[in-house]
Amino acid sequence: MPPDHDRLFKTLLRTFFPGFLGLVVPDLAERLDAARAIFIDKEFLAEEPAGKREADLVARVPVKNDGVLLVHVEIEARAGSRMPYRLRAYAGRIQAAYGEQVLSILVNLRGGRAGVHQVSLESALASPELSPFRYVVFGLARCAGAAYLANPEPVAWALAALMGHDKESRPAYKLRCQNRIVEARMSRDRRILLLDFVEAYLELTPPEAAAYKVLSARNRRRTRAMWMTWSERLKEEGKKEGIKLGEQKGIKRGEQKGIRLGKKEGLQEGARSLQQVLLRLLDQRFGPLPESVNRQVEAISSLPRLTRLAEQVLTVSSIRELRLR
Repeated sequence: MPPDHDRLFKTLLRTFFPGFLGLVVPDLAERLDAARAIFIDKEFLAEEPAGKREADLVARVPVKNDGVLLVHVEIEARAGSRMPYRLRAYAGRIQAAYGEQVLSILVNLRGGRAGVHQVSLESALASPELSPFRYVVFGLARCAGAAYLANPEPVAWALAALMGHDKESRPAYKLRCQNRIVEARMSRDRRILLLDFVEAYLELTPPEAAAYKVLSARNRRRTRAMWMTWSERLKEEGKKEGIKLGEQKGIKRGEQKGIRLGKKEGLQEGARSLQQVLLRLLDQRFGPLPESVNRQVEAISSLPRLTRLAEQVLTVSSIRELRLR
């Protein structure tokens, strides 16, 4: 499990929120204007023995005809018996704070029943006068990943990284997830987010990484396209920022040297950004990095070299192969 899985999941669901609701509650999603959802700070929720806990995601979603629905999403690493009671407590607090009807969605990364289903939590004093607490569960682990890769919603392709892949090898399945994302038409930022999610959640063992290297070599054009999105974006951002900065300085000083200086500073900023991308990829692939590796990466100023290292992270079995140790 990646150490920052909460952040990854929240970013994914916020970015692809309408598509996520379409996967989980398709009939209801048609009646909502999820593209206009407003995400709410959640620090008002439950105090627990281990300390204060926040809900993972709460959004005010306009209903197309009239009104608002509060959508509360909880992401759990593994299904647990106490989660329904926590979910009920959260829903009560959210409704008390905002006054609107609450839809609770529980996403289980592992364990529990596969797929999307509705659950009712009956009160110990079950009677016609007491309504049960109802919520939706989306169990990922035992879903058929191939079906979600065939789905038109991009968020489904990322979530497929956590699903079953029948008799297909993990390296081949990982490559298929990545290719599905690379081949789709979307913005670079969204593509990078999806690829980042697959990389974080479909980790390979050293033998699997070796097999992946062979497969990706046969598919080199697509594999290169995956990682070019990182380098192209950062280089382009660095150049644009540099030209902008240079023009500003040039105007102020009345001399062309300002633009050259700006370009240089912009490329330096692009290198710093690419260093951070590379360090994050290395951390996700190999775990916590030695300080010596951090220092070596931060000392690299060459954009082409940083780009090559980022492209090689998926295909090597150790940091040593990158000559960083």
